[in-house]
Amino acid sequence: MFVQKPTALEKIEFSFSEKINGVIWKTIADPSKKRLYLECRNAASKVVTFAALDLEKKAWLWKDMALDESWWISLSACGADVLFLSVYNNTNNPERTSLVAFDVIVKKVIWWKNNFTLEAIYDRALIGLDNVTGLKRSLAISDGVELSTDAFIGEQQNLSITRPFQYHEGTPHFETVRAFLEIKCNFSAVAILEYAEFGSFSIMSAFTGVADLANYLIVCNEEGDVLIKEALGERLKGIAHDTFFIFSGYLIFVKNKSELIVYKFL
Repeated sequence: MFVQKPTALEKIEFSFSEKINGVIWKTIADPSKKRLYLECRNAASKVVTFAALDLEKKAWLWKDMALDESWWISLSACGADVLFLSVYNNTNNPERTSLVAFDVIVKKVIWWKNNFTLEAIYDRALIGLDNVTGLKRSLAISDGVELSTDAFIGEQQNLSITRPFQYHEGTPHFETVRAFLEIKCNFSAVAILEYAEFGSFSIMSAFTGVADLANYLIVCNEEGDVLIKEALGERLKGIAHDTFFIFSGYLIFVKNKSELIVYKFL
């Protein structure tokens, strides 16, 4: 990794990093609270744990939290200091789930809805599918109580997360970015490129090599100077997607599947 000194009006600085026990399988961001939730899976022990990071304080609210269901459970969404997790009722049918509501502050399950698949979150309620009847239901976020069809549920949640565009090899955008990376980073991108802009910054995730595939994340300023170059993974078996995202002024990505890295735009 190297970080080149940015210009006076354009800055990006390292904020936080930590290696996790297991694989960082999924991340969910809450821009309203500037929190990041992680789902971490350890295939050897068949245990999944969860963690909550306060980005402004650069500190964990909690980590290594496990529930009674130790493996067939996954992050779904967050809202109003509540984290929603899906429990898979039938491992052969991932669409049949139950929903668990976990209070982020007191760190405990506050309600559980069997045979319910989450679809959308609003200010006061969530909408989902009853897997038994096939009907849409509205549940109060606070206690999971079913609401009437005319109940006020507020505005739909807007996460305001920037995810990269994906450019495939052979397309004009891909070839333009590949030519830039050959000049600036001395490597030729293959297969797919991920690209996003934030302010005057360009953020790129590129794969290079064939038998020895590697993934790099590159951040450049408006002048095209390389400010950050990170090796996200080497000797990879395949191409990954959604290798980074941006929210609330933070750049988030995972290195070697197990190290969370956060940069902040200033």
